[in-house]
Amino acid sequence: MTQTPDTAAAPAPGLSRRSLFRSAGAVAAVGAVAGGVPALAAGPLGSGGPGSVEPLKLARVWAVTRAQQKSLVGFDDTHNVFEDGSIEVLLWPGDLARLKATGLRFEITVPDLIARDRGLSAGVRTVAVQPGETSTGDYRTLADYEADMRALAKKHPTKAKLIELPHKTLEGRTVYGLEICTNVNSYDGRPVFYQDGCHHAREWPASEVPIMWAFDLLENYSKDKRIKAIVDNVRSIIVPVVNVDGYNYSRSFPPVETGEVAGVTNPLPPEALVGGGQGRYIRKNRRPVMSTHVSEGLGVAENRKPVQSDGYLGVDPNRNYAYKWGDDVAGSSPTNYDATYRGTDPFSEQESKNVAHVLKTCHATAMITHHTSGDLLLWAWGDTRDDAPDNDVLEGLGRAMAVYNGYRPQKSIDLYVTTGTTSDYAYGALGSIGYTFEHAGSSFHPPYADTVPAMYEKNRVALMLLAIYGCIAPERRPAFPLEPDAAIELRDMKITSKKLNHSIITGRAVDRRGRGVKATLTITKTFDTDLWLEGEQNPLGQKTYREFLDTRMVTGSDGEFEWHVNPSTRPALTAARKTEAYVLAITGPKGVGVSRRLVVKRGQRIDLGTVVVD
Repeated sequence: MTQTPDTAAAPAPGLSRRSLFRSAGAVAAVGAVAGGVPALAAGPLGSGGPGSVEPLKLARVWAVTRAQQKSLVGFDDTHNVFEDGSIEVLLWPGDLARLKATGLRFEITVPDLIARDRGLSAGVRTVAVQPGETSTGDYRTLADYEADMRALAKKHPTKAKLIELPHKTLEGRTVYGLEICTNVNSYDGRPVFYQDGCHHAREWPASEVPIMWAFDLLENYSKDKRIKAIVDNVRSIIVPVVNVDGYNYSRSFPPVETGEVAGVTNPLPPEALVGGGQGRYIRKNRRPVMSTHVSEGLGVAENRKPVQSDGYLGVDPNRNYAYKWGDDVAGSSPTNYDATYRGTDPFSEQESKNVAHVLKTCHATAMITHHTSGDLLLWAWGDTRDDAPDNDVLEGLGRAMAVYNGYRPQKSIDLYVTTGTTSDYAYGALGSIGYTFEHAGSSFHPPYADTVPAMYEKNRVALMLLAIYGCIAPERRPAFPLEPDAAIELRDMKITSKKLNHSIITGRAVDRRGRGVKATLTITKTFDTDLWLEGEQNPLGQKTYREFLDTRMVTGSDGEFEWHVNPSTRPALTAARKTEAYVLAITGPKGVGVSRRLVVKRGQRIDLGTVVVD
């Protein structure tokens, strides 16, 4: 099926899912009357009888200009971009009518996504067994992730430590992560390589990469000199599942059947669930959002009621970060039904707050947030085509990594406009050399056996490259023979084996007699992250969002310290030729110390010499 501007319905600027739901009866509402049992709406989604739903579809849409892309705000993207610039979107029930109303040319490429994925079968295995492969040959459940992290921490107590993130989810779950390095319980100043997965519930392969990296580091420490150098010199932090409520729901959802899911908390009755296995394809978290239509879907209700369809519940955690939050032009949506709904405020969601907590309490000199699908490797910026101040590092390392994994390397905006995202926040607010990896080809969660092992195998060296060049000081980097094309990419961006791509602060804490003492160092900074500033300014009526960085390290008894940190000045200020300082405090064992303001530049080494504390 192809829809062109000549045959499409007349464009309807600003047409939202809400208006389409009201006019088409797209989904059923949850009844609020005690004792009442809601039924699925008749009409487009119920034409096959009670409980039937319109199947999920994939469409190829020709939206090249900024104005055309704006008309796709709120649609559910797959991250697949074709050579001519057309993009792929996932159509939930009701979206086909909305897409027609935009007037854009489109083609339905997969009329029933679930049926297609159900027909996929594992192909012939082409790679060796990879670290951390599951024994079942299937994707891990949420419980599996937690069990594996606990088991690794127990088996390797000096190299692995289970961490609990501070913000429990809406359904009361704790989000877990793992720290990996030698002498893992120390608070030293080693650089941090941060990775996470599954901001989006359905992107199951995205969580497999960081947990397999953890297995790789711990199982191959004595077998691979590159791995040993990373574990010795870098603190790797992984959070395999950021959106644990959403992932648990998606991963536990029956592949075909409609109804409640054992062990899955769901605020809606069985009759109101999306059927046909569509619950496996939810993108957002599980925050209840409110509808404005009555049970028949034919008008505005007097009292707002919980929205009733799995596809429209929740907030997109990867549009909820403070950096450039609030864009209505194309990068996110203010409409709670939409796939890219950004939430009511920056960091309104537990998922983004947890990740920001990790990033603001360490110096993640390099980071990757893993997603599916599309086989893409993305870096800043998502909202402008301007080069980032550190584009030579971002692009050089990005293109070099792409030599190994075969992904398409590009700025995020070359895919489409995005705002409030993890990697732009990590770089734009905190200075991390950050990337988004889009894995798994053209499917959100294809069969595990012929996807995940091969996916990890081709990304393994790319991850090593970023850990080594993005974290390890040049004098400690292991031998790392590069593929010729990777060497060319690095050389073109003036990245050499001798170049430091973050910053290092060194010195020695001593007492009044000049003897080294154990000291605590803290780096703090209060700063205002830029929100979206176009159009009518930010919907909150403010231009910035106040944040606080608070990191620390502890020296050994000799007082010597080497702290690997990000630049103190954020990229936007660097571009404006302004500076921003850290406040560095050094405190001795008696609680007496000194503090000073430090402006730290990328690639700079600052030696403070001896610092007298008490």
